[in-house]
Amino acid sequence: MQISTKKWIDSALFILTLIAASLTDTKNSLASFDVQQGEVSGVGLWGVHFISETEGWASGAEGVILHTKDTGKKWRVIYKNSKERFSAIHFPTPLVGFAASWTGAIFSTTDAGRNWVENVPPVRAWLWDVHFLNAQLGFAVGNNGLILGTKNGGKKWAILHQDQKAGPFLGVHFVDTKFGWVVGWNGAILQTNDGGANWMRQKSNTGQPLEDVTFINTQIGWAVGRNGVILHTKDSGAHWENQESGVDRMLLSVHFQSARVGFIAGGAGSVLKTDDGGDSWRKQSAGTDQTLEAASFSDEKNGWGVGWGGTIVHTKDGGLNWETQNYGFSDRLFRIQLMSQTGFIFGEAGTIFYTDNKGADWNRIESGVEEAILSAHFTSAKEGWAVGEAGLLLHTMDGGRNWIKRPQLIDAPFQGVFFMNRDVGWIVGEKGIIFKTENRGEKWRFQLSNTTATLTDVAFLDTQNGWATGEAGALLYTHNGGATWRLFHLQTTATLNRVIFQGRNGFVVGEDGTILTSGDRGKTWTARNGKTDMGLQDISMLGEVGYAVGDLGTILRTADSGKTWKAEDSPVAQRLNSVFFTSAHEGWVVGRGGVILRYRPTD
Repeated sequence: MQISTKKWIDSALFILTLIAASLTDTKNSLASFDVQQGEVSGVGLWGVHFISETEGWASGAEGVILHTKDTGKKWRVIYKNSKERFSAIHFPTPLVGFAASWTGAIFSTTDAGRNWVENVPPVRAWLWDVHFLNAQLGFAVGNNGLILGTKNGGKKWAILHQDQKAGPFLGVHFVDTKFGWVVGWNGAILQTNDGGANWMRQKSNTGQPLEDVTFINTQIGWAVGRNGVILHTKDSGAHWENQESGVDRMLLSVHFQSARVGFIAGGAGSVLKTDDGGDSWRKQSAGTDQTLEAASFSDEKNGWGVGWGGTIVHTKDGGLNWETQNYGFSDRLFRIQLMSQTGFIFGEAGTIFYTDNKGADWNRIESGVEEAILSAHFTSAKEGWAVGEAGLLLHTMDGGRNWIKRPQLIDAPFQGVFFMNRDVGWIVGEKGIIFKTENRGEKWRFQLSNTTATLTDVAFLDTQNGWATGEAGALLYTHNGGATWRLFHLQTTATLNRVIFQGRNGFVVGEDGTILTSGDRGKTWTARNGKTDMGLQDISMLGEVGYAVGDLGTILRTADSGKTWKAEDSPVAQRLNSVFFTSAHEGWVVGRGGVILRYRPTD
């Protein structure tokens, strides 16, 4: 029995409507995006604080704050603000915490980091450190010799000290409500014994910048700085003596659990430990060569270091052994596509991951190439195409178990591929490149795009009507299978990264939070407000419900065919490059740092 094309389309639209309705209902149940694998953040981290051997926070660039409740086995991004850069973070209680930013703002939370409130001190200066004795009493230091204090949990900050001619103060530590120390540029050490009302300069005997300071009581303390400097005092800082570090690296963080056991972290993954109060320091291998900007120990056994590139290391045996807590993945993943049970993820250096159990597990398979694979399209469960750097063109006819490298058409990156059926397909890429095949890829013909803009994606409604996106707001269309391409004039110069069609409805996403929708097969396009200025890299639609993903872990959701959008909770701060939903209940997102996110109900 033959089924007419119209009936098939009507049936398909009916099924999509049911799926969309189900997806809308799913939103009301418990569901979330969780990290299946990969690094949650690739931005530099400058602050870390653990209040127990299981719970801690880390902070850094792009206003990122991470949180863990399981010793760091799983980290989740709980806050991000691209306008901020958090130099330090401190939690005096499990619920109350503070993060200091280079903008001069100090953010506070009273619910363990679920929500953050910006507090602005009387003067704006780059802040380097923050320290609280309890939920109310705290101190912060920054550029221009600035010392700030608060007595009401950061609601109001007072200037305790400022010297416009002085260099930055980089570290602050108080042992009680009266005694505290500040260290900074040019070997500066200041001490107070009246809660910060008055500050006295102490002689450090070094001109090196001092990065951090800690005291275990009112008498005994340490300060560390550039070129391996370690200073120690036994008399509240009246006298500071040099301790031999054995390194010439920057020493950026110092932490003591007792008068004898202490740790220091710094440049090029340096970790030092002492068991005798600093009379001797020995090097430890942290398993990284990234600079560790900060460290925190919950006890003499459990410690964490954070630093450049989002590095997080952990020890549970007092520094004898360190493990990385970023899952060991560094690949950038560019595209994901799933069928019924099987699916593929494509990335840099020829990376291909394969699943045959609906994404429960992903296994790397051999692609036979080293070029980055930027886009892919399957015409059936068996046959698919993939394109990438240097004119890479791959073809599979056995469900992706084997990929054949086709002859190079041009030595330039291909960024998008789309097949209308098994015979007819298009490829787009750098400098306006468009190729078309009508014989299953046996021959490819060059098409004139009339633009030199790099083209990022291509999609067709049928064999005649298609669209391509590109740099500088380029949106091309054709009504004759690509024999001629014309530019659709838009009021944007943002790069457009992705175009998809679902029946008559078209969707485009791009940089600067650009979202365009069409309900008339692309005759007209309407700009939508995604309430973000983050670059958007991909979009997936099922009926009226869809998701767009992009920079800094951005995930947006629509339930009305793209007219309105709402930000979803995202556990990562990586660029997310691709999103694919197979049903109302399951979807995946991939991106930088080898990140794979899975969406599904949590109950």
